[in-house]
Amino acid sequence: MDKEMQERIALFRFGLISSLVSHKGLSRGERELRIHYITSRTWEIPGSPRSSIGRTTLLRWLAVYQQSGCQLESLKPRPRADRGCSRVMDEETEAAMVALRREMPAVSLPVPMKMARARHLIPADRSPSKDSLYRVFKRHGLDKDQRLPVDRRRFETELVNDLWQSDCMHGPRVIHEGKLRKSYLFAIIDDHSRLIAHAQFYLAENIDSFRDCLLQALEKRGLPRRLYVDYAEKKQMPKFLSISFKRLEMAAKTSA
Repeated sequence: MDKEMQERIALFRFGLISSLVSHKGLSRGERELRIHYITSRTWEIPGSPRSSIGRTTLLRWLAVYQQSGCQLESLKPRPRADRGCSRVMDEETEAAMVALRREMPAVSLPVPMKMARARHLIPADRSPSKDSLYRVFKRHGLDKDQRLPVDRRRFETELVNDLWQSDCMHGPRVIHEGKLRKSYLFAIIDDHSRLIAHAQFYLAENIDSFRDCLLQALEKRGLPRRLYVDYAEKKQMPKFLSISFKRLEMAAKTSA
């Protein structure tokens, strides 16, 4: 912080406490009214993102100014002599907490605190706050998860027709033969190209509807190496696929 900013801060602080300094004969009630007026307002504080002044802070500035013999210099901010060091943890405790954090890089702050107490790493007469612990970890570059990110990219096969995926979703209600019926959308998509081999609405969510959808997809796009089906019954699938592929083979011979 440069000298000009220090002077601006000192003048700002003096401006706040001046109404308390210049009227020494204030009654207790009048003094409290002035303190409340100052602490309840919003201020543009030099060198700070904050916009309000606490009662304790205001009285501390007033006491420092009076104890210095009313010297404006006393209201200038002073750098901490222990900047970069924790006030509530000695070097040994801090090193132990840093080592513990390296063991558990992904957990939230309460977890290493709890483990530190269980291992007696923190003295009984000291209990660092979460903010203090966060500053310590940040100073050592441990404020973020140090683990390598998990690859969450979507799976995709290398070639067309390597894998087909099928699914079914509930569709709108439609009028069929004078009755309101629920519809179901069956679809089969190629995993690599995202081409829809076939999709169609049916009036029943059963294996017959799926077989019809699959046969039309096979007739249009050929035979896939693999077919992923997440809703068909395991007992029915071998027989179902055998019948479907036989029908496809017969259709191919007929067309030839």
